Parts: sequence; structure tokens; C-alpha cells
Amino acid sequence: MPASKNPSKPQLETLEHIRQYVEKHGYSPTLAELAETAKVRPNCIAERLGALVKFNLITKTPGIARSIRPVEHADDSAGSGG
Repeated sequence: MPASKNPSKPQLETLEHIRQYVEKHGYSPTLAELAETAKVRPNCIAERLGALVKFNLITKTPGIARSIRPVEHADDSAGSGG
């Protein structure tokens, strides 16, 4: 279970980078590409990805290149409803 109930701002920024990359290229970014975009070390991105997996916001397959994928939730396209 994640230490926090909600993803941190850097984790959400990483998630958004993943979404934008997949939308633009049609495949997932590498850990190195995410690190370069965020201007942090790859191990920092690895920690963020681990948290995003625990929050069920992404999936990734260990040992498979470019397997990072955002999880599509039913409420992603729903309005805020107030």
C-alpha cells in the first residue's frame, strides 16, 4: 500500500508525461526518456512508477521494454458532476 492515499505532484506529472508520450508516439516511453523529460535520475522515475503501479494508475511488465501503460478508469472521461 502506498504511504500516502493520493499520488504526489511529481508522480502525477510522470503519469501525464506517460499519457502524452503514448498519445504522440503510439508506444510507451522508456525509463530513461521519462527521466530526461523530468530532469531527474532514472532511479527516481523507477520509484515514481512503483508508486503509480500501487495506486493502480499504470501497469508495467517487468523485463519487457516499453510496457508502461496508463490504466484507463471508467471515471477518466466522466464529468466532475460537482
